[in-house]
Amino acid sequence: MPSSSASTVFIVSARRSYAFAPALCVVLALMLGVSLMAGCASAAKSEKSDLELEADDPPESVATLAPALEVSGTPWAALSVDASHADSKSEALAWEIFRVPGKQPTRYRHVQHEGRDAVLAVADASGSILRHRFRLEPSSLGRVSFSWNVPDAASGANASISKLQDVPVRVVLAFEGDRTRFSMKNALLSELSQLLTGEPLPYATLIYSWSRVSPPGEVIANDQTDRIRKLVVESGDGGYNQWRSYERDVRADFQKAFGEEPGALTSFAVFTEGERNLGPLQAWYGPVVLKPVTGAGTAPVR
Repeated sequence: MPSSSASTVFIVSARRSYAFAPALCVVLALMLGVSLMAGCASAAKSEKSDLELEADDPPESVATLAPALEVSGTPWAALSVDASHADSKSEALAWEIFRVPGKQPTRYRHVQHEGRDAVLAVADASGSILRHRFRLEPSSLGRVSFSWNVPDAASGANASISKLQDVPVRVVLAFEGDRTRFSMKNALLSELSQLLTGEPLPYATLIYSWSRVSPPGEVIANDQTDRIRKLVVESGDGGYNQWRSYERDVRADFQKAFGEEPGALTSFAVFTEGERNLGPLQAWYGPVVLKPVTGAGTAPVR
């Protein structure tokens, strides 16, 4: 029987048991869950209280999903759907918040920042993901473009950046694949994920990130599962307080990170997490735009 404590999660098989830190449970939970419908068409809000955003609810003991009411249906959400596949139906513009067990949620909301449609993420000892469930078959995988803007520590908004190896902005893609190829440990992790979220571990999760120490192009595997890999797209401390834009070849990046052909894409997301006692963090994300191969079909996941 699996059991949990405040500091460690255990899962036991007939062969051996594994102990997993809550941080890994966070990553496992983030890309999973049940699709929710959200069609709130909200206008862009002012930024005058960016750092005053607070999570009013106490931390949840289990992962929960909720519609991202301050993002779904906004111009930012519309821009995150490729123009050739735009859909006015609410599910095509629906984003969801996945709350991490034991943490306050990061707050995500649509704003205008420096004349751009953006999503503001504010984290203070919190962690949650802003995700859109969208299926793209392997033959349709093309390019993805995204951007972010991160204040430096001198702004007072990101007091912990000088203490972190990675700047807390991430774009996350989840893929299907042949789970029979999982190692025993990954199979157990998938069982744990099923228990926490009702969904198994994605076959593969590719994370685009900004590292302060690792060079661009470096692939970094998660400490506890090789099915989650980070690809560094920005390095160093020279890009704060400005929009940084990227366009990536999804198939080529997946092949580089995992050494195999990708399966179907099932979701894409942004993720900002703040560590306890290190101060508040904030960042802005531009639209995450998938650019499928011409003529390929796409569909929101229902």
